[in-house]
Amino acid sequence: MPLAPPSNHSSASASAVRQGGLLGRRLWRIYVWYTLGFVFFVLALAVLERGGLSKTWIGVSFLAATVGVYACIGLLSRTTDAEEYYVAGRRVPAIFNGMAAGADWMSAASFIGLAGTLYLSGFAGLAFVLGWTGGFCLVAICLAPYLRQCGQYTVPDFLAARYGGQAPRLIGAAAAILVSFIYVVAQIYGVGLITARLTGFSFEIGVFLGLGGVLVCSFLGGMRAVTWTQVAQYIVLVIAYLVPVAWMCAKQTGAPLPQWVYGAQLQKVSAIEQRLMDDPAELQVRELYAQRAASARASARASGTWASLRS
Repeated sequence: MPLAPPSNHSSASASAVRQGGLLGRRLWRIYVWYTLGFVFFVLALAVLERGGLSKTWIGVSFLAATVGVYACIGLLSRTTDAEEYYVAGRRVPAIFNGMAAGADWMSAASFIGLAGTLYLSGFAGLAFVLGWTGGFCLVAICLAPYLRQCGQYTVPDFLAARYGGQAPRLIGAAAAILVSFIYVVAQIYGVGLITARLTGFSFEIGVFLGLGGVLVCSFLGGMRAVTWTQVAQYIVLVIAYLVPVAWMCAKQTGAPLPQWVYGAQLQKVSAIEQRLMDDPAELQVRELYAQRAASARASARASGTWASLRS
């Protein structure tokens, strides 16, 4: 009995798998070379700094090189195809898609804002970290699959296709703008701070320079350009996260792997914190502040404001 010829669907699936494998291998080569180039560039800046190059020129060089690389990625990824522009052709390998999502999470708002929040709020600031991360999970589980199944690119498009009419589209657009406003403001503020810090320009000029770089990186290529740029940013951010921590760990414990000694270091921090809490000077300061609080309450009662404050 002769074998049935393969269907067109099977041939298309096999071709897509082969193309995906070729794309993945090509991307690995490109980003490995990119990582090596970035490390070499940072080492070259370190040598130049040791040679007497000013910090302003180092900051300008780093910023210009970074924006230049991202702008080149954006220009090379330019496209006029709607599917490529909005969803990168739906052919981004999973690991690179995860790297891009990780770079979104480790953005200026989290890299600077969450670090400052934890510094000021302590353990209470972890609620922001959990909410931030939970939002990504909710979008990935509750929203993204339905957008893909419906064949739409944005939430307003999905609502218009699901419920019909322009009213759902307008509601979705308004909700997206409202939810994104605080995040975008934090991002722009972080861009201005970083640019001003590296270049020495004023904060306002730093905002315009940073937004200009973002526009060049994303305007022509859409999600296709943003995805490959975010993967490049992920590599930079991971190195920026891990190198200082590994360096500190090596200086304190002799091992450059903080994951292995995290428990022991946490026990040391807890012991130091307990010693600080039991220190006589700390107890004296607490007693002094308790006396001041009692005096303030007595003054409030005497002036008649205590009852109004309690009510």
